[in-house]
Amino acid sequence: ARGKLWAVLLLVVTALWCLVGIEARAAVRPTVLWHGMGDTCCYPFSMGAIKGAIQKQIPGVYVYSIEVGSSIADDELAGFFGDVNSQVDEVCSKIRKDPNLQGGFNAVGFSQGGQFLRAYVERCNNPPVYNLVTLGGQHFGIADFPNCVSVNSTICYAVEELLDLGAYNYIVQEALVQAQYFRDPMDISTYLSASKFLADINNEGSTKNATYKKNLMSLNNFVLGKFTEDTVVVPRESEWFGKYKDGNVNVIQTMRETQLYTEDWIGLKALDQQGKVKFLSMDGNHMQFGLEWFTQNVTIPFLTN
Repeated sequence: ARGKLWAVLLLVVTALWCLVGIEARAAVRPTVLWHGMGDTCCYPFSMGAIKGAIQKQIPGVYVYSIEVGSSIADDELAGFFGDVNSQVDEVCSKIRKDPNLQGGFNAVGFSQGGQFLRAYVERCNNPPVYNLVTLGGQHFGIADFPNCVSVNSTICYAVEELLDLGAYNYIVQEALVQAQYFRDPMDISTYLSASKFLADINNEGSTKNATYKKNLMSLNNFVLGKFTEDTVVVPRESEWFGKYKDGNVNVIQTMRETQLYTEDWIGLKALDQQGKVKFLSMDGNHMQFGLEWFTQNVTIPFLTN
């Protein structure tokens, strides 16, 4: 009889342990990743490695690496060509339909994927983002175009051909992703009238979108990562919401000096005053970090809750 009792107790304890494990895994928010220019959702040496590192640190967590289009080839092309607004709409739809993300998630954007995920928060946020981490994101755009990096040299040739037409040319704005977050400090009026993407998500127009502000303010943490020696993003201060002063490329305005912040166009000031804007500084050039650094500075503090 005593043996049967011990067997029953063992079964009960095992069942309870399994339930605790299931609930613990369910309590960990999923993570969504959006890669940068020249990368894809699923290369094993880039986003695949990041995904693996997160899952190693958080066993059982669901990680969704965004793929724009229906293949890796489509996804790589979409990093250079297409309408960013349409791409954000596509991602909003994909995330909304994913049953594993319905309770909300943490998100990490790499390079241009950072401002694209911010656009998701401002425009959609259904399901909602809890912590948003951007590493090397160009939140105030770029004042110079980065060197094209792709495993496909034909892509870079096409990019160069389009840039010869000018960043604010209508065709270029429709076709070239990087042109849609190009912000010329010496020609702000043209930027405001021609920019298809950045001017909108930064609420720089005369009419402000209150939903953008409301949605961004719903974040638990907004983490901004800047590479201290970045030569790809010009100016690198854009990664911390800084920019060249309008009309003067010799003066850098920090985040708190910009009109976007002082007048709180997107809710950034409100978040900052609540202590929800966090700054990360990474030694080295653009996107140069190791998996151990990522685990210690991103996964553990921002992806485990």
